Amino acid sequence: PPFFRPKTWTIDRVLAGDAISLSDRKIELDAAYLAGLDEAERGEITLRLSARGEPLSEEHIEVRLLARDEWGGVDDMAQLLPAFVMPNDPAVGRILKVAADQLARHGRSSALDGYQSGDPNRSFVLVAAIYSAIAGLRLHYAQPPASFEHRGQKIRRPTTVETERLATCLDTSLLFAAAIEASGLHPVVLLFRDHAAVGAWLTPRTLSRAIEPDAMEVRKALASRELVLFETTGVTHRPPMMIQAAQRALAQRLDEEQEGQFVAAIDVQRARSGGITPL
Repeated sequence: PPFFRPKTWTIDRVLAGDAISLSDRKIELDAAYLAGLDEAERGEITLRLSARGEPLSEEHIEVRLLARDEWGGVDDMAQLLPAFVMPNDPAVGRILKVAADQLARHGRSSALDGYQSGDPNRSFVLVAAIYSAIAGLRLHYAQPPASFEHRGQKIRRPTTVETERLATCLDTSLLFAAAIEASGLHPVVLLFRDHAAVGAWLTPRTLSRAIEPDAMEVRKALASRELVLFETTGVTHRPPMMIQAAQRALAQRLDEEQEGQFVAAIDVQRARSGGITPL
């Protein structure tokens, strides 16, 4: 299908034995067509080399066009997962309003002020208030596709989760990440084999790279109490897990004995610095 506009490269001449590399590889994607994809489709790219209108060679390359709300997995699209962290979604604003009200009821400042206080304890209080607000949505757990961390899956945006009250572990992790980012903190999304979780930096830090495959780097940040991590599906339990229990549940997955289950930690702020903006 016409998911990008045709493009022609003009090559002055090619001598026998020459190799020419095309530096301009930019093609214009049809945003309207791609935005209308509710399901993935198979597509094909045709590359044709011709001289004076006569075809010399032709190659056909199969591609998979993802649905507009589909992430392709760590193998192909790890760096794009932060695009599905959507802090400007209307549902995130409603969640933060509930979190702010809860802070006020407990005699704390209702400001969602990120790192302005310079106090890691304040950062944790913000995360705990967000956890409580999302737990109040009374979400139901949905089983993710097998090996979603590598193959990808369709992702529910925050408004869809709020409306349907249904979410996979990746949906809840991205919902938490969006609310954490909107409150002024830096979220981290953790991917394990067949599972996802989330965390937040308690100080204005990031991982050294946007995609960190070494669990030791995460454990070091956790041990220094600069990073708080928790199990996001705890909010789907009846009654919901307390945030401390969710922290303990996630700590077990990061144990050195579970090293083979860890896939990657994706630092959203680091990805933002690299130009990955929310959908």
